[in-house]
Amino acid sequence: MPVGAARDEAEAAPAVPQAETPRVGEQPSALTPRALALGSLIGALMCLSNLYVGLKTGLAFPAALIACVVGLGLQRALLRLSASRFGPPLSLRETSAMQSAASSAGYSTGGTLVTASVAWLLLAGHHPPMWALLLWTLLSSALGVVLALPMQRAFIRHEPLPFPSGMAAASVARSLHAGDSAGRGGARALGLGALGAGVLAFARDGLQLFPAALALPGALLGVPLTELTFSVELMLLPLGTGALVGVRTGASLLLGALVCYGGLAPWLHGHGLLRETGYFGILEWSMWPGAALVTSASFTHLALQRGLLRRTFGALLGARRAPGELPEDTDVPRTWFLSGVVLLSLGLAAVGTVAFGLPFPLGLLGVLLSFALAAVACRATGETDMTPSGPLGHVAQLAFGVLMPGNMLANTMAASLSGNIAASSADLLTDVKAGTLLGAAPRQTFLAQLWGCVVGSALIVPVFYLLVPDVSAVSEERFPAPSGFIVAGVARVLSSGLGGLPEVSRWSALAGALLGVALVLLERFAPESARRFIPSPIGLGIAFVLPASTSLSIFLGAVAAALLARVKPTLADVATVPLASGLIAGESLVSLAVLLVLTASS
Repeated sequence: MPVGAARDEAEAAPAVPQAETPRVGEQPSALTPRALALGSLIGALMCLSNLYVGLKTGLAFPAALIACVVGLGLQRALLRLSASRFGPPLSLRETSAMQSAASSAGYSTGGTLVTASVAWLLLAGHHPPMWALLLWTLLSSALGVVLALPMQRAFIRHEPLPFPSGMAAASVARSLHAGDSAGRGGARALGLGALGAGVLAFARDGLQLFPAALALPGALLGVPLTELTFSVELMLLPLGTGALVGVRTGASLLLGALVCYGGLAPWLHGHGLLRETGYFGILEWSMWPGAALVTSASFTHLALQRGLLRRTFGALLGARRAPGELPEDTDVPRTWFLSGVVLLSLGLAAVGTVAFGLPFPLGLLGVLLSFALAAVACRATGETDMTPSGPLGHVAQLAFGVLMPGNMLANTMAASLSGNIAASSADLLTDVKAGTLLGAAPRQTFLAQLWGCVVGSALIVPVFYLLVPDVSAVSEERFPAPSGFIVAGVARVLSSGLGGLPEVSRWSALAGALLGVALVLLERFAPESARRFIPSPIGLGIAFVLPASTSLSIFLGAVAAALLARVKPTLADVATVPLASGLIAGESLVSLAVLLVLTASS
């Protein structure tokens, strides 16, 4: 999902001159122990937070900007605690390394767990071996970092793409380093948001002073609102999510929830076409139009970017080192790229064969396909700040559905391979963009990114097994995990064919696919004055696989951020992203800690 506030920040950020790019004889230190330690700490917190948010909502945020804000905010707090012990402040280059390690740990390692691993659990009824999932997560995220190296030369040096979140992270880092009022205000907003959300989460989940949601009275077409997932959530996390995604996506989520749960679901139930209500009863039908809408819209958007594939692979083929382009001792050696690709590809293919039933040659073919899909993802991220890792994962599912018909479990892992590699590659280039603007050497950003993959993988897999010990944990009350349901559903269809779906689901999927194409075409060709009234097809589709109460809360957060921007634009520029990040981090981490304690005690 794109981060609305991050994109606005990037558009407003001035172009930072490249004068700080390392030169021959200059060896600036970025990979200091304290930068990596702080990056590991922030990455661990973001890793857990993104896992929790992904299991709850299916949403994920490119972490470069949030990592920068949270990391520098935490260091500012540590300096106030003891300047002699934690000082001096991180340099800009150290900030770049910290942000790269944190972003990698917080974002690049989670895609497998909230999608394919949940799908595997739903299809098989049990988890794969922990060692296998740990290696799969680590190797796929690391391979994404390595495969991004030739794209770095193509999309950042030869054809500089904006990578808006990377530009925004560099701009925010400079602002916070300047020690101006904006930096101080952002740090306060971050701390207050995290504290308030954490206290609320502890009172609700730990002390159980009040419930997570209040049921709404009434009914629609004879179906109680609670059976249609309408309630008032007593949570701050979705409010922070809404502030980041923006009012258009928030309004689209609300519209989708009203159409799905407030109109179609009770109507279908009343006509005997929907057997059960409740979240999972409705989800058995609603996931098909929702998934079709999101996937068709993403592919149409990519197709309308004329020449995207030609520019992508043309830039890769033409990205040769120019004389004097960059000193060898600051760049990543070609031998690192070649050895990394060979070793990581062989390792992934071996794990896929031993643990997931993926034939070794097809595993290598999956890596080759993932390189092509990662290139498209990096190009799309550089131009639009949107990484289509989900739809690209479905492309891999379709390809392996043809190559291995009937093997649902291997199909889900093929989707995770391409999705994780694409997300990791795009995240590296976003961090390289920020690092370039801050004067960090590409080699140091690459190493920090790999370190983040190790930290994130080592933490997120064991915690995932604790949070989701069995299928019963995937529930409306605990973890809806909508992304996992979509991957599992696609795998079932590829295994049995469309004939295995109920007729209402087939027609709904067709309608969703056509609507996704139509909305993207309207976005592209409608008059400028009318475009802001066109719903976001991604938000509309995701609303079909989220509880209606979650979509409502995200909408309220988006409206609150929009009102603040209108009434007090200066305050909004300083506080919106840090406050929203604090709300998400505070509630998710405290709720996660309470849940882990309760799980361990039981």
